[in-house]
Parts: sequence; structure tokens; C-alpha cells
Amino acid sequence: MFVAGVAMIAIGLAMIVAGIFVPVARLGLIGGGIGVLLAGALNAYLGAPSRPAKAPEGMRKAKATILDATALPEQVAGYRMVELTLELQPKGGIPTQVKRKISSGRLGRIEPGRKLDVFYDPADPQKIELA
Repeated sequence: MFVAGVAMIAIGLAMIVAGIFVPVARLGLIGGGIGVLLAGALNAYLGAPSRPAKAPEGMRKAKATILDATALPEQVAGYRMVELTLELQPKGGIPTQVKRKISSGRLGRIEPGRKLDVFYDPADPQKIELA
């Protein structure tokens, strides 16, 4: 999304320049260029990489690998709930299997082997949150 937004900005600028120097369809090119430029700026802004989240107090960041996913009958905001079986891999610690219920809308694609950033409580590794 970010790359498409930057490309749209470049196209919008090219349209505006063409509208200034080409007498045919001047207003159409300038107006269209402004529209594409603004849409590209919004697209680039929404698709820009976000800052990494800070760990909640008492929790640490780690990686977790999806081992299994089971669809549950309940839904949240129109998204099906899924019970994930994760392998928590804390730095310098012992890998631990954890089960966690989550809305499928928060993850996008759910497939075994996918790695997720999570926060976990070192005192209770079963307590995890998505980063």
C-alpha cells in the first residue's frame, strides 16, 4: 500500500506538470493530478510502517510460531474466533506451547509456520498478547 501510494504521488505530480505545459485538457490534467496526488498521499500514509509497540509493563517481546488453528463458533465484530496453538520462543528461554483465542480479523492469514510478534509474561508464559 505504501509503495502504491508513492507511485500515485509521482503520477499525480506528472499529471500536474503535463497540465501546466500541455495546452490541451489543461484543467482536466491538473484536476486529475491533484486528485491522484491526494489519494496517493493518503494511501502512502495509511500503508507506512508503524512504530513497534512497546511491551506492556512486566511483559517481554518474543516470537511465536503458529502450530495449529481451530475455528470456534463464536464471532467478534463479524470475524470468526480462532484458537491458536503457538510455540512461544523467548530469547534465551525454553520454547513453550501456548493456546490463545483471538479474532481472525486481527491476524489476516492464519497458517502453520507463520511467525508472530507477541508479548509474554516471564512469570507466566501462558499469558501472551499479540504485539
